[in-house]
Amino acid sequence: IIENFAYKRLREVGGEGTVMGVSRFFSSVTGVPMFWFSGHVTKRLSVMGVLILSLCSYILRFFIYASITNPWQGLPAEALRGFTFAAMWASSTYYTHKISPPGLSATMLGFLNGMYGGLGQSTGALIGGHLSQRYGTPRTFVLSGLADIVVVVLFGTYWWLHPNATRLKEE
Repeated sequence: IIENFAYKRLREVGGEGTVMGVSRFFSSVTGVPMFWFSGHVTKRLSVMGVLILSLCSYILRFFIYASITNPWQGLPAEALRGFTFAAMWASSTYYTHKISPPGLSATMLGFLNGMYGGLGQSTGALIGGHLSQRYGTPRTFVLSGLADIVVVVLFGTYWWLHPNATRLKEE
């Protein structure tokens, strides 16, 4: 939802091309350090820990976008993209590669990309479009943040019950 509706929200609060370009640049630049340090972060927190951290960052981003009244106020949400995308993506691709059967690593990474960039973003666009039309964009972001809280609780519960589920044998 955030990938499809963040710029719509910026436009709703008066944003134009410059702020949108700066926002995209800022989100890209802040992701670079996370890609660089993602291996250390994943080893320290585990894959599940990184996924939970990523979801928590999404929650913050949703609530920031829901509450902005000025397009420049969206920059902190874009700074968090390093955690929401870069950390998640690096950790997920690492884990996917490590658990892939021999010779199927590229296929599994393609599947991961299809799930995130294809199914995930498309579903977000459909659900977000419906919610945005019905309730408005700010409320859509609040509802998305609340839904992510539920997912974090579910992931956290799973991680608590199965603490070694996402640890790799050689770690």
